[in-house]
Amino acid sequence: MGVTFGRRLAAIFFPERCAACGEVITVGTGLCPACRDGMPRIGVPVCPLCGLEKEWCDCKRRRRHYERVVAPWYYDGKGRDAVLRMKARGDSVATAFFAEELADTVRQYYEEIAFDGVVFVPATRRERRRRGYNPGEMVARATANALGLPLWSCLVKLVDTPSQKTLSAERRTGNLLGVFDVTDEAVAGKTLLLVDDVVTTGATLDECAKMLKIYGAEAVYAATVAATRKQKE
Repeated sequence: MGVTFGRRLAAIFFPERCAACGEVITVGTGLCPACRDGMPRIGVPVCPLCGLEKEWCDCKRRRRHYERVVAPWYYDGKGRDAVLRMKARGDSVATAFFAEELADTVRQYYEEIAFDGVVFVPATRRERRRRGYNPGEMVARATANALGLPLWSCLVKLVDTPSQKTLSAERRTGNLLGVFDVTDEAVAGKTLLLVDDVVTTGATLDECAKMLKIYGAEAVYAATVAATRKQKE
């Protein structure tokens, strides 16, 4: 991603900071060298259902409504720090960096897929009021721009639910039943890229993909900034 003169000029007065630790960095780099080295990238081969390297996969081949999911990083170490910082601060420069990385991952794994648009996991009105923004929407919007695709705000979240991270894997799917709906029937026949910040069990992505397909979407491919892996004992 090229760095414009305007962005370089702005950095003189408002220095850009590392997406993970907040240290001042060179314009356009996104991460300081230490954090870049500490961001655990997901290698190949990758499980299409959980987005993890095969050695970390424990999804037991559970069927999903989305075709597959990919992510550039694991949600631990500096990767976790970076995602939490983005979600807490809504930093537009950090979001743009993550979106460019996510767009590169989409190009790598979905190069033969002709997407009609990008959709995102929605938040309820109460959740948006509390935080002031939806991190998933921010990343999806920037990713759509990087890929040259339209962003569709066609999913809605009807009910506030307990955070997925507070629940066991068994309870996560049940926690989301009936929570999402689709407001635009134009998704019928479309191939969509579903974007979110983190994938853990895939339950949230699966429920969103299910609703999109109920309304006639042809295919739903998922992409997230990071993927959670269980630490080996």
